[in-house]
Amino acid sequence: MQPIEAPVSAEYHVGILLNGMPYISIVCSGSDLNWLAVGHLASEGIIRSMDEVERIEVDEERLTVNLVTAAGVDLSGRTGWVRTLVSGSPGSGRRSGAGVPPRPDPPAVDPRVILASMSEFLGLSTTHDQTHGVHSGALYGLDGKRMAFFDEIGRHNAVDKLIGMALVNRMPLDRCMLFSTGRVSSEIVLKTVLASVPVLVTRAAPTSMAVEIARKQNLILLTGVRKDGFYVAHGADRIILP
Repeated sequence: MQPIEAPVSAEYHVGILLNGMPYISIVCSGSDLNWLAVGHLASEGIIRSMDEVERIEVDEERLTVNLVTAAGVDLSGRTGWVRTLVSGSPGSGRRSGAGVPPRPDPPAVDPRVILASMSEFLGLSTTHDQTHGVHSGALYGLDGKRMAFFDEIGRHNAVDKLIGMALVNRMPLDRCMLFSTGRVSSEIVLKTVLASVPVLVTRAAPTSMAVEIARKQNLILLTGVRKDGFYVAHGADRIILP
């Protein structure tokens, strides 16, 4: 045996507050806390758009983010109890997709764009190369243009940051594809649906409930993406060569 120094991924516990009241504690990498908070609250159905947000107060010393809602916004029925989430895994009552309206027909997707985007995406994370302790997420346009990329210790957090960044910058998520390195569970699918992203792509596998909800909500779900192909869990009729 020989002593070595090895890099490891960062871990912090961050408290998210709503109008000054504790709402949730998330285990995360500790970066981009404003986007993480906005994305998590939006993907859990707590806020519906940035029009409902007056300001975001980040306290890096105390590791808290306080989201102050705009005047007249009623959160009754949207908030639950204070929770601690490991790597951002949500605990809402929407895991079956009940109460979430189905989306309109998704756009056509070029399979060549999927393969090229995934190839680029998998080469972006220097943190994963160093630590093997993070998941990655990215937003791509339907034309394959990369719009955002994040590493996180949990795949849920990476998705939340992408959604939060897009909402804060008022980007049109209905013309985006969300890429992930992680297993796709029902929570990831529901986050994608609530954010109005029409295409979810992963190099990993889906769960049974993820496939069920994707089909029910008309979400294009592409899994097991490799350099020469992928599986289509839903949306085969929208995979079209121009």
